[in-house]
Amino acid sequence: MLWITLLSLSGKELVADVKKAEAALKDYTATMESKTYKDGKLEYKEYIQKYMRPGFIYMKVIRGANRGGVAVYHPEKRKVRVKKGPLKLWLSPDDRRLRSPVGHRIYESHIPWFVKRLSDDARFVSEGTLFGRKVYILEQKLDPTKNYGAVKAKYWIDSQSMLPVMITDYDAEGNVVRTVKYRNLKVNVGLTEDDFKI
Repeated sequence: MLWITLLSLSGKELVADVKKAEAALKDYTATMESKTYKDGKLEYKEYIQKYMRPGFIYMKVIRGANRGGVAVYHPEKRKVRVKKGPLKLWLSPDDRRLRSPVGHRIYESHIPWFVKRLSDDARFVSEGTLFGRKVYILEQKLDPTKNYGAVKAKYWIDSQSMLPVMITDYDAEGNVVRTVKYRNLKVNVGLTEDDFKI
């Protein structure tokens, strides 16, 4: 019976369900874990992340370099408000101090951004378990010129929220470029612009 269930799932149908869930997403909070690899070196960071449409992003470093630092992206201003200790300033999202070792910007770290990369040709790989919950695993080809050298991504889709809770990008040699996990994900909690003030 299980094999019949697995065969009945298709990447195209799952992607449609993920896009529908993302369209209904107004805001979320999560603990975001980020692992980025460049030249064999790992950068590990953990954040408290908040997101609200049309693209407000709050990230506070709780583990890793710059612990305690806060960055908030304002979509209307297209600027990032940064706070470290008593220091506060505005920076461009292109500022290298705000980018990952391979170049990811702050607005390339939230769930809707990852969902927008998904296309109908994503392939269903298998079911699994992550954070004690059932997930569907999808594999997606990527354009390396738009994804910092990554040619492929795997998405772990939570079977209840139908949102990605883990994404891993790979280069042409099969090496991991980046892995992002979203733990303690809470959706549509009623965030306001006040939650993005620092």
